[in-house]
Amino acid sequence: MTQEEFRRTLQGAVAGGHEDLEEILRLYMPMINKYSYLDGQLDEDLRQYIMIHIALNISKFPI
Repeated sequence: MTQEEFRRTLQGAVAGGHEDLEEILRLYMPMINKYSYLDGQLDEDLRQYIMIHIALNISKFPI
């Protein structure tokens, strides 16, 4: 994905585009997974919590 494509996707997600939000989550899933471990085990609830917070707060992201 080019920088311009990412910018358009991010702008779409900030504007409320569901497909754009899904793409942002897909792009950042490796990092989300990395921070979803507790005591050495993947915590599905924590991963879902992180994704929900991204979805609820992406509209506040300054562009």
